[in-house]
Amino acid sequence: MPRADRKKARARGLTLFVVGVAVLVLVYAGWQRSGPREDGDSKPDAAMEETRPAEPTPSGSPRAADAEAESTKPPEDAPSPAEPLPEGQAQDLQRHEILAEMRDVWECYKVADCTLGEDTDPRAEYFEAGERLAAGMRMIIEQHRAHRIGDFELAEAAHEALQYDSGPVRAAAIEALGELPPADEHLGALVTALDQHHDEKLFEIALPELQRYAESGRREAVDAFLQSNLRSGAHFAARTIARELGPFLTPENVTSYRDLVEELPEDSRRAALLMETLSEFEETE
Repeated sequence: MPRADRKKARARGLTLFVVGVAVLVLVYAGWQRSGPREDGDSKPDAAMEETRPAEPTPSGSPRAADAEAESTKPPEDAPSPAEPLPEGQAQDLQRHEILAEMRDVWECYKVADCTLGEDTDPRAEYFEAGERLAAGMRMIIEQHRAHRIGDFELAEAAHEALQYDSGPVRAAAIEALGELPPADEHLGALVTALDQHHDEKLFEIALPELQRYAESGRREAVDAFLQSNLRSGAHFAARTIARELGPFLTPENVTSYRDLVEELPEDSRRAALLMETLSEFEETE
C-alpha cells in the first residue's frame, strides 16, 4: 500500500476510535443518572430534592391546627355574657353578682356588636334587656324575703335599678321599695325615675307606693309631685294620676287640687278626669 493510503487509513481508524469512546461515555453517564443507586433508593436527584416543599411538623399540620382550635373552642352549652343564666345557676348568685350581670346586660344592649338574642332589631333588644334586668331585680327581692340580704342591700339595688331606662326593671325596683320602710331617699329616687320615664303603666304601679309615702307623713312632697305632673307632665301620666287620685285626696288638700283644675285647659282630658275624681270625693264627704 502506498504511504499516502496508509496515512488516510490510520486517520480514519483514529476518528472511529474517538467517536466510539465518546458514545461509551455518554451511555455510562446516562445510566448513572437514571439507573438505580447502589442502596436501592430511587429518589430524584439533588436539584429536584431542593424544590420539594418541606414536610409540615405535627404541630403545624392541618389536623393539628384543627385539633388545637377544637380544644380551645368553648363548649356549645356554655352561656355567653349576653345569654341569660340557667335558673339553677342564677339562684346561687350573690347580690353583687346579680347586679354585675345586670350591668353586663345593659352594656351589651348599648354596644352595637353585642346582641342579647336571635332578634337583632333594636326595639326587640331593648325589651330583652329590660326583661333580663327585671328578672335580676326580682331575684334580689327574693333574696331579701329569704333573709339572705338586708334592707340596705335591697335599697341599694333598687336605687341602681331605677336608673335604667326601662319600664320593666323600674317596675321591679318599685316593687323592691315596697318591701322597705318609707324613707326620704327612697321617695326621692322614685319620683326622679317617674319624671324621667312617663310610662302610664309605670305610674299605675307607682301610685300605691306613693300613697304609702303620703300616709307615712310625706303627703306634702307627694302632693307636690302629683300636682306638678297634672299641671305640666306627660299626657298619659297626667291622665293616670287624674283618674287614680281618689286615695290621695283629703279634706286638707282637696282645695289645692280644685284650684289646679282652673289652671288646666277646659277641653283637656286631664282636666275632665280630675274634675270627675274630685266630684266623687266630695260626694263621699
